[in-house]
Amino acid sequence: MLSSVQVQRHFLRITPERVRLWAPSVVGFGIVTGGTLLFIGERVPRIRRDILQRIPIIGNYWTTGE
Repeated sequence: MLSSVQVQRHFLRITPERVRLWAPSVVGFGIVTGGTLLFIGERVPRIRRDILQRIPIIGNYWTTGE
């Protein structure tokens, strides 16, 4: 008699359940990391021009009188 054992789907031992549990932490760390990089790179003209000035409501804060 064979027992019916089902193996949970995984990729490199990462299961959908683990992804569901870790997703909020990963998203939080990503947001904090992105905000920190923008804060540090605020003085770089290309970051200011290409990223920060294009934020819809507060983009005018970074416009300069060039």
